Amino acid sequence: MAGKTAQPPPLPGETLNRVERVAVFDGRIVLTFATVFALLAAASREPTGTIAGLLAAGAGAMELHGATRLREGNATGMKWLVRSQLGLLVVIVGYCIARLMHFDEALFASALTSEIEAQFREAGLKDEAIMPLFRTAYYATYVVVGCVTLFYQGAMARYYHRRIATVASDLA
Repeated sequence: MAGKTAQPPPLPGETLNRVERVAVFDGRIVLTFATVFALLAAASREPTGTIAGLLAAGAGAMELHGATRLREGNATGMKWLVRSQLGLLVVIVGYCIARLMHFDEALFASALTSEIEAQFREAGLKDEAIMPLFRTAYYATYVVVGCVTLFYQGAMARYYHRRIATVASDLA
């Protein structure tokens, strides 16, 4: 403990600036990626992915709107930021659950080329072991994405929520 000095918390104005920077950066990233994924899903005629992408893009737009409200001096922008993160969390976890309930073995079988099958055989896998491997990887992917989303979006919502009072005092 000797030699350590406690740093004071940032001033409310600095907290507001940090929140605005984070919200603009995160909102732009979410809006951009979600829009691209929605367009790719629409091009693939995949309605669940298209809807999820559009809803996620809406969450990114909500975050940008919240940042704009803060920049205009309106403390209600913080509510927009928290709700955007919770909305994005619900959308992504909902999409993951929908995907977990609908594994399409025929789609994977049609994508399996003879070259890929040969590589699996060279690796020592029998033909009957290939589809269970795909199924396991498919489920693991969506479980991991859902868990990461719960952690990240939950942490972002908490980050914004814990700064509501500080930002409101700076804007008052």
